[in-house]
Amino acid sequence: MFNKILGGLIGAGAGDAMGAATEARTTEQILEHFGHEVIDFEKPPMDTFGAGNEPGQLTDDFSSAYFVARHIADNDGEVNEKVVQKALIDWSEHPVFFDRFAGPTTRLAIRRYKGEKIEDSGGVKLATRQATNGAAMKISPIGLLNAGNLDQAIKDAVTVTMVTHDNYLALSGACAVAAAVSRAVMPDADMYKVIQAGLYGAKEGEYIGKQIARDVAGPSVVKRMEMAIDIGLGTGTSKEKMVEIGHRIGAGLHVAEAIPSAFGIFAAYNGDAMGSIIGAVNVGYDTDTVATMSGALAGALNGADSYPVHFLPTLEKANNLEIEKLAKDLTKLAKKRFEAGKENQ
Repeated sequence: MFNKILGGLIGAGAGDAMGAATEARTTEQILEHFGHEVIDFEKPPMDTFGAGNEPGQLTDDFSSAYFVARHIADNDGEVNEKVVQKALIDWSEHPVFFDRFAGPTTRLAIRRYKGEKIEDSGGVKLATRQATNGAAMKISPIGLLNAGNLDQAIKDAVTVTMVTHDNYLALSGACAVAAAVSRAVMPDADMYKVIQAGLYGAKEGEYIGKQIARDVAGPSVVKRMEMAIDIGLGTGTSKEKMVEIGHRIGAGLHVAEAIPSAFGIFAAYNGDAMGSIIGAVNVGYDTDTVATMSGALAGALNGADSYPVHFLPTLEKANNLEIEKLAKDLTKLAKKRFEAGKENQ
């Protein structure tokens, strides 16, 4: 279990750091700029959000996931609104991760939790802007914490998501990732079981969201996932399917693009640890976020040993984070939760 949990963290972190170099470009522009597919840590170009980062440095995607997971671990696995709020406030105090990268929905929520008064503009109050991928990008550690317990992973994902993204589409996307990662950690997991768990999570998250969260305009995450997975499991090479997913599903900020694309690319590369990241990094658009999620799925499925040996030390040194220690702490909690779940059956 430790190897898979560590793999999930490395995969998510590597996806974020590698995607920082390609974000906002098209697949063709990535090839033109770098002269090749990005398959390792690269220094982000000066015209990207990651400008100034060194190879291996993170953006908001995995860094926010790390802080949420660290605070939950430090609170003996307690997942509640206050713990998540404190984690996000702590994260926001680290400008290297927050200032350049944090999305508008998350920024607004953190300002409120810091006690800042948000003036009412008197404008339209529809929450369409909040149907972003900002909840799903940081949710994978919730799946790791709830290894093999999809329903608890979904329940905890709802708690975490509602702190910043209180609409049903965001809940659908976050629950998809959390449930899939939860399933991926188990010894008998394979690509198909992980995908099935993701679809289950998306449907449950949508259902729960419609009961407790705000309605919001946008395509169905579930239906877009089905479309992306169909492409990923269809004919053609992995790269051809990756390009098709980018063109037909999209890999942008909206929750109904990024999350389906992460699953579709995971399927297109047969759940391979490196392939799932490389496909997401080179699909274009919001590459760091898509690769964070596909990397979490593939890493939890295949384990830490499936990545190059320099990935973990590079991520830890470049970001001053203790990823391996976090994996050990999450493993203890996950085993404790798993055993308690078996006793309650």
